[in-house]
Amino acid sequence: MKTFSCCWHLALVSLIAPATLPADMGNHEQWPLSYWYVGGEVGYYMIEQDDERTGQLPDFWRPSFQVGRRFNRYLSSQLQFGQADRTLRDSEQDVEHSQLSLQARLHGNGINLFSTHPYLGLGYARHELTTDSQDSTEENMVLVEIGVQRLLGQHLMLDVGYRHLVDTGDNFTDRHPYIALNYRLGQRYPEPPAPAPKPTPPPAPEPWQDSDGDGVEDRKDKCPDTPRGAKVDAEGCPIMLTESVNITLDIEFAFNSTEVPARYLADIGKIATVMVEYPESQLMLEGHTDSIGRATYNQALSQARASAVKRVLIDRFRIDASRIDSIGLGESQPVADNATEAGRARNRRVEAIIEASRQVMEQKQSAD
Repeated sequence: MKTFSCCWHLALVSLIAPATLPADMGNHEQWPLSYWYVGGEVGYYMIEQDDERTGQLPDFWRPSFQVGRRFNRYLSSQLQFGQADRTLRDSEQDVEHSQLSLQARLHGNGINLFSTHPYLGLGYARHELTTDSQDSTEENMVLVEIGVQRLLGQHLMLDVGYRHLVDTGDNFTDRHPYIALNYRLGQRYPEPPAPAPKPTPPPAPEPWQDSDGDGVEDRKDKCPDTPRGAKVDAEGCPIMLTESVNITLDIEFAFNSTEVPARYLADIGKIATVMVEYPESQLMLEGHTDSIGRATYNQALSQARASAVKRVLIDRFRIDASRIDSIGLGESQPVADNATEAGRARNRRVEAIIEASRQVMEQKQSAD
């Protein structure tokens, strides 16, 4: 039991390790849409004991080599080979452990957990134990894995997770927490938006002519391209007014969830439209939870919810991340009674608050 407890502790440390890295290590670049990668992995392999098959083979550290392919935002696959030598507990006999596996992974696109991206994997493994006397045991195994990935630079990627393997013949189970470092190749990124066409310069004004129709002669007009209907001063330049807008949007979440409900995408799109129309605007996202659970957990959950809405604005609507601030306020600011289900549902929310202003041209009064 002591070994089992230590190994699970190692798995837990491996899963939370990316969150303890410096914040700037995972933000060098945008995640590519697709890529190849090669790399190495080291993990602690906990093999289920059976005297007749393994002869009390102890748990061991095992290095592996892998090559993988990320096909799109959601799917990837990995081929891996690992090998290690150990000595049996009850004899001096050495055992060579080797394993070839193929995994398919489903990635949580748009989910950002402390600058890491989670995934779930399912796969097949061919497991072989060979002794000095050339006696060997072969097993077909089904594996399930859970992990997170984090970018460390233009090409490097950290992969941390836990793998559970089950023998298809007699249901023996092995456990395998791991950490890997991969090098990405052939990366493909989303196409940038096409630049706006350059405006055609207006023709040179003729003497005693009002080309833009603002009532000021071209020779005196210091703003020759005034739009029709704009009110101008004596030099032909538009008279500007300050136009302001204030918008507050509440986005409610399911219990213990950080997934942005699809029904709010249209409203989030309206926020993005305002930010495009008001290029100097800043958006504040405030995450909240109900009172169920520990305050520290609710604080992290509320920050993850605000980050999830931020990721929608960045990935789906192409809003610059520097214009969006997010903060998790936990359960500290309820807007409804946490004693009722309806009240708790209202408190599981992200508030999007935008205050913006811009200069607009004053228009001439139309004649009735």
